[in-house]
Amino acid sequence: MTAPRVPLYRTIAESLSRDIRTGRYTEGERLPASRLLARTLEVNRATLHQALRVLKADGWIETNKGGGTRVARRSIAGPVIGPAPAWDRIASSLLRRIVAEPGPEPGRTPVYDLSRLAPDERDFPAEVFASFLTEVARNQALLSYGSPFGYRPLRETLAARLARRGVPADPDTILIVNGAQQGLDLITRALVDPGDAVAVEDPSYSGALTLFRMHRARLLGVPLDAEGPDPVALARVLAEKPKLLYAIPDFQNPTGLLVSAERRQRILEAAVGAGVLVVEDAFDADLNVEGELPPPLAATAPGHVVHLGTISKALFPGVRVGWISGPKEFVHRLAALKRIGELTSPPILQAALNLFISRGEYDRHLVRTRTRLRSRLAAAQRAVRESFPVGTACDRPSGGWVLWIQLPRGISGRALAAAARDKGVLVSPGADFSPDAADLPALRISVARETGPDLEKALALVGAAARALLHRLAVQRNGSGKSRAGREEALIQI
Repeated sequence: MTAPRVPLYRTIAESLSRDIRTGRYTEGERLPASRLLARTLEVNRATLHQALRVLKADGWIETNKGGGTRVARRSIAGPVIGPAPAWDRIASSLLRRIVAEPGPEPGRTPVYDLSRLAPDERDFPAEVFASFLTEVARNQALLSYGSPFGYRPLRETLAARLARRGVPADPDTILIVNGAQQGLDLITRALVDPGDAVAVEDPSYSGALTLFRMHRARLLGVPLDAEGPDPVALARVLAEKPKLLYAIPDFQNPTGLLVSAERRQRILEAAVGAGVLVVEDAFDADLNVEGELPPPLAATAPGHVVHLGTISKALFPGVRVGWISGPKEFVHRLAALKRIGELTSPPILQAALNLFISRGEYDRHLVRTRTRLRSRLAAAQRAVRESFPVGTACDRPSGGWVLWIQLPRGISGRALAAAARDKGVLVSPGADFSPDAADLPALRISVARETGPDLEKALALVGAAARALLHRLAVQRNGSGKSRAGREEALIQI
C-alpha cells in the first residue's frame, strides 16, 4: 500500500517551524517578505501562503497589518534567544550581600584539612543507621508530610536527654530544624530587623557572624577571658539593649573554651537584668572528654534562654537534624515561621535518628568518638608546642573539635593561613571569627578530619610557615634576622 503523499505546503510549514525551534528565527523576528521567501524555497506564493496559514494556526507566527509576518511571541517555538536578565539589577540586597562575602581563595588542592568541623566520613556508623532507615521506611506515614514541629517521638527522646542536663524541656517546647544553622536563622528572622544590635562573643562562630551580617545586624563584640565573656564588657554591651546575646558556653567555637559555672551565672544575671534574650548554641555539648559539663544556661534561666542543639558535629552532618528548645510561646512562633519556608523537616530521617538514639547506638558512638577526640586533641597540642615559634599559645580544650592558636604578635592570621594553604594545609584564620573582621594573630584548627599522624604532619608544615613569617618580620624590622635565627627554632612552652 502506497503511503499518502504529504502536500508541499505542509512540508514547507514543517521546515519553517523547525527553523524557529532551532533558533534560526527568534521570537518577534520578522520573516522575509513572502515574495523573497517563495523565491528562496522555489515555490509559488500561493503554496507559501498556505504554509504560513498552517504556521499561524499552530501558533508559530503572527501577522500584523503593515507589520509583515513575525515569529509569535510566547510561542511554542522552543528556546527563546535574547539577552539574559541583568542579575545585578534584579538581585535583592540580601543576595548582593551574600555574594559580596569573600569566598575561599584559589590554591593547590589541599592534602590536609584542619579547617572544617565536619566529622570524618570513615568514622560514621553508616551500616547501623542504614538498618534503622530500612526499618522506618516500612511505615508509609513517615513518607508523607509531617508536623512542622518535627517527629514527636524524637522530640520526646530529646526532651528526656535535655532534662538529664537540667533543661526543663518537653516535646511541646521543642522544634526540630534542619541543623542548628537553620535554627539560628529562624531565630534571627524572628527577632532581628536591619540596624538592630546583636551581642556576640569576640571571637565567635563565623557562620553566626555571617548570618547576622546578612540580616544587617549591628554586631557588638564581647571579649573572652579564661573563664568566658568578660563581665565588664558584657555589662557595657547589654546596656545598649541588643535584641539577643549569642553565646557558646560549651567548647566555644573558635576558641574551644568551656565557660565556667560561675561565669555562666554572671552572664545570666547580666542578661536577665538587662532584659536581653540569650541564644545558647550547644552544638558541641556531647563531645566532652574530661570531667562533667556545668549546667547549660537554659537549665538556670529557662524563661530567658533559647537553647540550640544539633546531631551534626557528633554523628554526621548529612542527617540535617537540629532542635530549638525554649519558651513555648516563642517556639510556636518559630514553627509558624518555619512552615512558610519549608513546611516540615523529613520525618523518615527523624524517625531513624530516634531509633538510633533511643536504642543506645548514639551513646555507644559517642564513647568511640570521645576516645578518638581525646587522642587527637593531645596530638594537636603537642604538635603546636613542638613546631610553632616562640610566643605561640595554645590551650588544650576539654572537649569539642577545635583548638585556638594565638600567634606571636605581628603575625597575620590571614597571611599564615594563605602560606599554609600553599603547603597543602587548610586552616581557618582568626579574622573569620572576628565580629569586625579584624586580622587577628590567630588560627583555628579542627581535629575532626585528620588522624594523629596526619595532624602532626600538617601542623609541622603550618608551624614551619609561621616561623618563616616571623623571621621575615624580624628582617623587615631590624634589617637582619641573624639575632633571632636561633630563637625561631626554639620550642614553645604551652
